[in-house]
Amino acid sequence: MNPTSIPLALLGLAFAGSSLAAPPPETPGNLRFVPFEVIVKFKPGAQLSSAKAQMPDVALGAPSSRIHLARLAVATPRLYRPEEKKAETLALLDRLRRRSDVEYAQLNYMFDLSFVPTDPLYAQQWHYPPIGMPAAWDITRGSNAVRIAILDTGRTTHPDLVGRWSPLEFNAAAPGTAATDLGTWRHGTHVAGIAGAATGNGVGGTGVCPGCQLLNVKISDNAGGITIERIVSGIHWAVDNGARVINMSLEAGSPCTQANFPALRDAIDRAVNNSVSVVAAAGNGAVNVDNVTPASCPGVISVAATDRNNALAPYSSRGVNVGVTAPGGGGVHTSPFSAYGQGIACPADTNSFFYPFTEGALSAWTTSAASGNVHCHRFLSGTSMATPHVAGAIGLMLSTNTNLRPDQVRALLRATTTALPACGTNCGPGLLHVQRAVSAGRMTTTGPCSANPVAGSACKIDGIAQYRNASGALVESVYAYGQIWQFNASGTQIGVTRNLRGIPRYASGPCAYAPAGQPCEIESIVTMEHPGIGYVESVSAYGRGWNFDINGSPWPANNFLLSSIARYAAGPCAYAGSSTSCKFDTRTIVHAPEWGLDGLFESITAYGRYWIFDGGGRMIESNPLLNVTRYATGPCAYRPAGTTCKFDSLDLQRIPGGGISETITAYGRYFEWDSNGNPTVNHGKLLTTITRMR
Repeated sequence: MNPTSIPLALLGLAFAGSSLAAPPPETPGNLRFVPFEVIVKFKPGAQLSSAKAQMPDVALGAPSSRIHLARLAVATPRLYRPEEKKAETLALLDRLRRRSDVEYAQLNYMFDLSFVPTDPLYAQQWHYPPIGMPAAWDITRGSNAVRIAILDTGRTTHPDLVGRWSPLEFNAAAPGTAATDLGTWRHGTHVAGIAGAATGNGVGGTGVCPGCQLLNVKISDNAGGITIERIVSGIHWAVDNGARVINMSLEAGSPCTQANFPALRDAIDRAVNNSVSVVAAAGNGAVNVDNVTPASCPGVISVAATDRNNALAPYSSRGVNVGVTAPGGGGVHTSPFSAYGQGIACPADTNSFFYPFTEGALSAWTTSAASGNVHCHRFLSGTSMATPHVAGAIGLMLSTNTNLRPDQVRALLRATTTALPACGTNCGPGLLHVQRAVSAGRMTTTGPCSANPVAGSACKIDGIAQYRNASGALVESVYAYGQIWQFNASGTQIGVTRNLRGIPRYASGPCAYAPAGQPCEIESIVTMEHPGIGYVESVSAYGRGWNFDINGSPWPANNFLLSSIARYAAGPCAYAGSSTSCKFDTRTIVHAPEWGLDGLFESITAYGRYWIFDGGGRMIESNPLLNVTRYATGPCAYRPAGTTCKFDSLDLQRIPGGGISETITAYGRYFEWDSNGNPTVNHGKLLTTITRMR
């Protein structure tokens, strides 16, 4: 049987997406509303019977004599994903506003009683209201699924942090031993208290993200010594143990150059590539932040400090490259040491450097062993204190939108700050505003198209690969803009978005050939259960090919020129300009015994043509894409006039109990055919309207 005569399609129904109606300009985009409901006021004389007849899918109730409540009839609302609920509700709002008999229609917004922590010292935590904390807590107080790694002096048993630490911990100074703070200066306790101290426990104050989980990473020895090896080891451990945020309230007075800090830069790159946001203190030397490490390392969000008056603290490092500014407290770190504030219910302790000042941030403190390891609270100033405000804010952002990437987090923090005109260019974009950042983060799309670096340009998917494991569970991998997203059969993202350079098999394979400063591009990708072999992942990029097993290990004789394979040399590569520039637009392999021959077929598109080979590498067929009706009337119909038809991705997949299906992305659009060869509801839609791709 000729395989090209078989109608092909993708799992269209499983991935059906709704188009998202843009909210009307006057609709606040950051407020919660009841899904599927809209409040309506009809004009005098409106015939409600006519409205009901014209909208049979909408129930009209009358909660009062002046308004109606329109509710969309939906089956099993709990099965809708949040983005689908939003899309359907906004579409209903748009329909009602377009009616000539409607005076106004609005969403049924939800309100909360404003959350005010009951912690006894909260009233003295002056550093929260200026950054919109109370309003942010009305949205979320954090999720235990979000882990904030505190790379510092270790933990104590402070009651404000009881239950806040993950049972996982790491002592980089003495691996395998408890990561307890046995020093005399309990810096890590104060920092952790700002990031995530408990709320409502009747003790002390509260942290920015009291619902987040804290990961204890001790990077100092008991004498307070910190080395680059311990920092690097701590970062890697945090990445490997589920951190989504890393807080480093530490500094060295040197630029973070590749020559001086290659291991640190590599560790930070790995963190960011694995969707971990890295936050570091700008430093207390009142110098340009470009001369401070790790604050100046690429990928780090550096944090400068403000005082009680929202002015740049005199000690804070500064500059246009500050990531964001946050409250750190006033005073100076030289005599009279006003940055070292007083304790609250703390005994005398010469190692704690208590002075009678309240200019700093108020957080948890544990005195030294010499004074009994007493748990209390204190005021302390520094960019060390400013930094966990930002780490906690990111924890809140991720608690409402777990798929936010570090680049999105950074952009949202900068876009939602409060301007500090008196600071000039020294405070970066301005003062952190947590409520605005969390609200904006909730509404931010995180799919492949959201990573498009060119606003307004068509979304481009490099590759789509689907694989069913032995139990039949589907994993769809989508490659775009140098990153990978994975989804299940319901279109829900699995795990975090990862940069290809953060995945070892790609970093040492295709990405090693990517031009400097450009995203790593996967040109074609195949994942399948190969008969007699098992799981195979096959990749082409930069004129070369790689094959990996289920563990990500390369096959022997990997990293080959495509033109070195006989069937490619005589096929697609014959159309390339040189033997090293052969490039596949798409490649897929399908096991289809019903098509005859040996049941294994390889399909490639490149240079406006397609090629089909059997399992023995013999070419069965090749033709221009325009000779295939479904292509000519589908993807190729959108190509610019006079250009060659080009697919960005193509995937074939067997539907359990059914036939073979096909999906193609090209020209910013999504095309799919069901197992009978019929276009699905998503066929021809813009990628930005497909929920999981947005």
